[in-house]
Amino acid sequence: MLDKKPLDEFLKTKNLPGVVALITSSSETLYESAFGYADTTKEVKAKIDTPHAIMSMTKPITSCAIMKLHEQGKLSLDDEISNYLEEYKLTEVLSEVDLETKEYSTEPLSKKPTIKNLLNHTSGYGYRFSNHTLRKICKMDETEFSLLHKPGEKWTYGASTKILGDLVSKVEGEDLEQSLKRLVLDPLGMNETSFKPRENQAFPHRLENGNWVSTEKFPRIDAGDGGLISTVKDYEKFLRCFLNKGDPILSAEMVKEMTTNQIGDLWIETQPDANPALTCPFPLGGGEDKFGLGFQIHMSEKENERAPGSFSWCGLMNTFFWVDPRENIACVLFMQTLPLYDPTCIETVKGFERILYRGL
Repeated sequence: MLDKKPLDEFLKTKNLPGVVALITSSSETLYESAFGYADTTKEVKAKIDTPHAIMSMTKPITSCAIMKLHEQGKLSLDDEISNYLEEYKLTEVLSEVDLETKEYSTEPLSKKPTIKNLLNHTSGYGYRFSNHTLRKICKMDETEFSLLHKPGEKWTYGASTKILGDLVSKVEGEDLEQSLKRLVLDPLGMNETSFKPRENQAFPHRLENGNWVSTEKFPRIDAGDGGLISTVKDYEKFLRCFLNKGDPILSAEMVKEMTTNQIGDLWIETQPDANPALTCPFPLGGGEDKFGLGFQIHMSEKENERAPGSFSWCGLMNTFFWVDPRENIACVLFMQTLPLYDPTCIETVKGFERILYRGL
């Protein structure tokens, strides 16, 4: 039996506007709690069912939809993305870059990104907020700029899953939300997850002069790489699917592909704080962990931590999850603060993890 008291006592003490946490097994909720505020300005309390903008926690859902289409034979992971979406027929990759003068040269691409390159973030697409080169010299959508490196050459976090969202819509012939609902959300009963902003969703917060101040909610974003709004109870349903080897939407074979190393001898790399207003350096596990098809794969065995083979990801406003198949648990922590990987948020996630695993 999980002792909930130490987890509650820990979360209560954190200097955060609000935090909602949940732990589940493959069949039942083991822990759920909400502390603090969804809106500090109006002192609206955070609740277990408070919707949160999960931003890049949209990515695993989009990746899951792609794997469903792959399983149905509607696409192959080895296909070049440009076979489906002409707008992504990039022909060049960066060669030399001078960040001081903002001058750069390119060379022709010998091999175009495949769907698998997009799923495992080896495509060469990046994000301006977490890449100094793009931040300095790219003044357009990242998906329209030259690739940062050749596909398969290294791991770079970026707009790959945005393109995968476009691919889902193209293959299914309908908008992304309807496609995600039919392929993933509805079969799992995730009725509280959509791109539609809510009146009662948590506000983003920033730390100003030692105080958390609520800011404007993000506008609606219909994109495969970010934009969904969800609750911890709804996301629990998604993670339970993986604890149950894909049931009821994917085969065990597809789940295994998604949650095991798909980048070979490469490692995930720490992404820099190119835009410090949006992010600190992330993720933990740089140079150590692997990446599957939509998930970071934890590789090390350490005391009071998730087991090797656990898989995870996060969202821009400090929403986090991980799934630990060895222990048959999944954890979700939703905060709503900027920047990503704010030290208080990371200490909250890691502290919560240590207390949980000490009690198992």
